[in-house]
Amino acid sequence: MSRFRLTPLAQSLPDTVPFVGPETQERAMGRPFDARIGANENVFGASPRARAAMAETEICMYGDPESHDLRHALARHHGTTPAHIVVGEGIDGLLGYLVRLFVAQGDAVVTSDGAYPTFNYHVAGYGGVLHRVPYRDDREDPRALFARAAEVDAKLVYLANPDNPMGSWHAGADLAAAMEDLPAGSLLVLDEAYVECAPEGTALPLPLDDPRVIRLRTFSKVYGMAGARVGYAMGAPDLIAAFDKVRNHFG
Repeated sequence: MSRFRLTPLAQSLPDTVPFVGPETQERAMGRPFDARIGANENVFGASPRARAAMAETEICMYGDPESHDLRHALARHHGTTPAHIVVGEGIDGLLGYLVRLFVAQGDAVVTSDGAYPTFNYHVAGYGGVLHRVPYRDDREDPRALFARAAEVDAKLVYLANPDNPMGSWHAGADLAAAMEDLPAGSLLVLDEAYVECAPEGTALPLPLDDPRVIRLRTFSKVYGMAGARVGYAMGAPDLIAAFDKVRNHFG
């Protein structure tokens, strides 16, 4: 008889994971893949300057819990302040913190049917209720997402632009216009992991302190540093400060 006692929520969850790594699949098949394309890893790798900087890192010591230097560099890059930025363990880690901050048992969350599954995994893990919206013309449908959010009083609305996994995208100006229909009580979780790969004008053209949205970026894709697990979020300073209550300070 087992001596550990899971919560009723944990017992109710299926024994699944949102992403099965290629290494696991290779072991199951007994042979390597000819090419790794499932996670969109950058085949060109990191910049030689990034590799050199990482080689100089004191790996024996924990990193700065405030990510001071990186947040200041990102603030200069984006023309904002460090108070608008939080660094986490890739976008996946930041999604988990967001859900922990906003979603309690039974709270509604809206996402697209077929969008990035790890977000759904976090919502289920905290007892949230997912409401899925179909794609429209092979793209996410922002207006339908926001309309559903109003119907179910959603705490969070997840939208990837460009979309993962479809690769389709919306112009940032069109998304900003659609946000006029975002309910007052809902926060748009805008996953921009691939925005550097998208055409000019795809990024959301709204101030970073707009309280309706939090934007997620990563060094895993265009910068070729997936193994470093470095993501960051940009939003209103009071929202960013809330992450300090729940985040892993030695992430």
